[in-house]
Amino acid sequence: MSSHPFSAKLSAKAMALKNEKLTHLHFYYHNLLAGPNVTALPLNPKGPLDFNDPAGLFGRLTMVDNPLTLEPELNSTTVGRVQGLYGVASRTDVAFVELVNFVFTADGEYRESTVTVLGRNPILAAGIREMPVVGGTGVFGFARGKVHFKTYSFDTTTGNGVVECDIYVFHY
Repeated sequence: MSSHPFSAKLSAKAMALKNEKLTHLHFYYHNLLAGPNVTALPLNPKGPLDFNDPAGLFGRLTMVDNPLTLEPELNSTTVGRVQGLYGVASRTDVAFVELVNFVFTADGEYRESTVTVLGRNPILAAGIREMPVVGGTGVFGFARGKVHFKTYSFDTTTGNGVVECDIYVFHY
């Protein structure tokens, strides 16, 4: 019995949750701030992009609708979109706080499912950067896990970049 009239204890079975699975997803996303098909739009431009001046980028917010592809080339097979927003949250290094949904659009079992990621991403750091999976929908309902980001290419003049993503997600 619950101690609150607005809550009830449920079993996983009551929610039709079966065995928990761990799935590994791998793809690339393309963050395009410049060019003919922009997919990342600054909401509050603060002058020119200068990745050598984190304090000058501090507070910059960007809304994204970036393509997810199987290979690092933009013209490779699209499997979904990265939709959400990021902001430069540090005055001393180029570190984003990101709230994004990986939205799967390709035909198959993941279509219309999402994986939600929220965390800090120091985009200029060498090697692999890790962020938490905080939720999901569809196939990825009750999701938790982590994402590994690795910069594949980055143009410091335009801000355009390609990021390799490995998502490790527990779900039912």
